[in-house]
Amino acid sequence: MAKQCIGLDIGTSAIKLVQVKVSRRGMALTNFGIEPVPPQSIVDGVVMNHRALVDALRNLASRIHLRGKSMAIAVSGNAVIIKRLTIPAMDGPALEEQMEWEVRQNIPFSRDDVVVDHEVLVQQTPQGQMEVMLVAAKREVVGQYMQVVRDAGFQPVVVDAAAFSLQNAVEGGVGFSPGETVAIVNVGATFSTMSIVQDGLPTFNRDLGVGGNTYTEAIRTRLAVSTDGAEAYKVGGAIAAAGAAADVVPQEVHHILAQVSEQVAEEFQRSLDFYLNDAVDTHLSRIYLSGGSALVPQLPKALQDRSRIPVEIFDPFMRVSVDPRRFHVDYLRANAPVAAIAFGLALRRAGDSA
Repeated sequence: MAKQCIGLDIGTSAIKLVQVKVSRRGMALTNFGIEPVPPQSIVDGVVMNHRALVDALRNLASRIHLRGKSMAIAVSGNAVIIKRLTIPAMDGPALEEQMEWEVRQNIPFSRDDVVVDHEVLVQQTPQGQMEVMLVAAKREVVGQYMQVVRDAGFQPVVVDAAAFSLQNAVEGGVGFSPGETVAIVNVGATFSTMSIVQDGLPTFNRDLGVGGNTYTEAIRTRLAVSTDGAEAYKVGGAIAAAGAAADVVPQEVHHILAQVSEQVAEEFQRSLDFYLNDAVDTHLSRIYLSGGSALVPQLPKALQDRSRIPVEIFDPFMRVSVDPRRFHVDYLRANAPVAAIAFGLALRRAGDSA
């Protein structure tokens, strides 16, 4: 049986890595780490500083004494297009031919420039149709991420879409109830990924151009501080708002975090409304929030107040056994929301379909 992959989330501000062991007794954490990367190493999903990413991955692997070579990685942003399609029920060569036609109709890139895959979600509806998820990723971007992994001395064996990694993380971390519809929002540094899952199946995916840097830039501009100083204020403001000890943070930072959270929540709400307007008799039971800015307390409150849907900060390690002799448990829990995509990737195995 193939072993679990090492889950590697190559982000614009940091690389996150999760490794777990899955057995009949459940899941156990075997490795975890976060390594910052220089600004502008990735821009709009495109690798701009290959060497910096390779060095960061090597440094992280060395620091946490990583064992194993097979990695699962994810791509997102403008490099990925996900479409849920309804087509006549068919299979075999007819389905493959139909999907090639759908690629040319639905993907605004040359067929030679994209890697495509599809998965049948509903084999046959009462109307005699079938529902299929079509995924296309820019070949060049996929190749860039894979080359980073190879040049760092590892082997990329699974390439997933970040939205599906989030779904995999929630399914493995807390599970889905039958018939339940939930939204999963991962707030990254430069953009956010929203995935809506109904009865365990993906129904809606969207990337939004807001993220943690939205907070940092607002603090930098309004307080006339450096980017590093603004980032420190953002993190310090989140810690202070959570009630923990922190250096003195200007009161204005808390106002900025609250104001930006309202703006970000409004952006999320637009996408939720877009989905709900087309979804008949669908009720969202909860919103799972992950990513670095999920730790800004004003954000989940703003999103919950606006959507009137319970918002829960997602902890992917909730069901994972953690050895306190090997891991700093407080550090792990504090950074758990940041590890959501990496955790979802760590549940993949070599040979899995995308």
